[in-house]
Amino acid sequence: MEVAGRGARRIGLKRSLAVMTLLGLSAGVAHAQSSVTLYGSLDGGLRNLVNGTKAGGAALTMASNGVYKSNRWGFLGIEDLGGGYYVRFNLEAGYILSTGANSASNGALFSRNSTVGIGGPFGIVDVGHQFTLQHRLIKDFEPFDLRYLGITEAAAISGGTSGRDDNAIHYHGDFGPWTPRLVYAPGGIAGSLSDNTMYAVGLNYHTKMFKFGAGYTHRSTPFSATATTTPYFANNQYTAGGAVALGPVDLMGGYSLAMQSVPATVHGATRNQYLWGGLRYQASSFFHITAAYYDNDNTTAGVNGRKGVAILGATYSLSKSTELYADVDYTHFTGGYVTNATLNPSTHSKQTGISFGMNHNF
Repeated sequence: MEVAGRGARRIGLKRSLAVMTLLGLSAGVAHAQSSVTLYGSLDGGLRNLVNGTKAGGAALTMASNGVYKSNRWGFLGIEDLGGGYYVRFNLEAGYILSTGANSASNGALFSRNSTVGIGGPFGIVDVGHQFTLQHRLIKDFEPFDLRYLGITEAAAISGGTSGRDDNAIHYHGDFGPWTPRLVYAPGGIAGSLSDNTMYAVGLNYHTKMFKFGAGYTHRSTPFSATATTTPYFANNQYTAGGAVALGPVDLMGGYSLAMQSVPATVHGATRNQYLWGGLRYQASSFFHITAAYYDNDNTTAGVNGRKGVAILGATYSLSKSTELYADVDYTHFTGGYVTNATLNPSTHSKQTGISFGMNHNF
């Protein structure tokens, strides 16, 4: 009987250990948390642009995609893996406030962002359709913090009209004041590992008083966007800038140069140079003033064009989520830019704009 009792105690002990193990595992699962957040921005405003039409009159419009900040809505999901690691996804779409229509010209639903990634002590890796390295890099020293993108030159500096890359693998890590960035996007062209590819590297340094950043982006782009077969040529962009905080005033500026190689039959490489500078003044906790100047000097096929934009903007916070905004801006085109119908539809060399409206974040 004594032997039988010992055996029973051993079996009971094993069962207790098994139950404790299962409870421990289930407790770990219970502590792993997941969340999905719905967020967005609604921007309703009016803009009056003198010389905004070919006839030379003022064009009063409702900038339905947002004057101050682009209209968007999205989902941000995070799953805690434990040990400081997590998985995240982000789906973001743009819309036209006045009609509710999708703002993407190609009809893509999540045209603003569609990524999945993993993060931890090493940093974050996101995969998918996402903002360019340039966009993230210049945020530290872009005077309007990437607002008024339809007026300033920040959109062009950060990657053209979309400011995003397809098929991109983006890494960044925050190590004290340093943030290194690496991006790679495969080209998907059969028989070539280089055509249509993109890679970029950047570094930001930010403290409470100083911010600096520099980056390089290489793209292998087709010479013709419409031809079925076309050679690919290098586009190289170099960017650097910085900011300094002096009490309630932030001073900042930057430089970017993009060089697009072309066939020998075309007169010279396409050269885009951007210079910008500005200041932000925090008059109070709810009232801010920002002033900036942007200069773009372009040479394409031996023809030079220039665009200068001066802009003064102010915001007044009604709450943490809602603010009123207003700006006055002046744009001057010279050279080939005056008749560039894509860049300057009205073909007038001088234009003055006034905007005002309300922006709400949720």
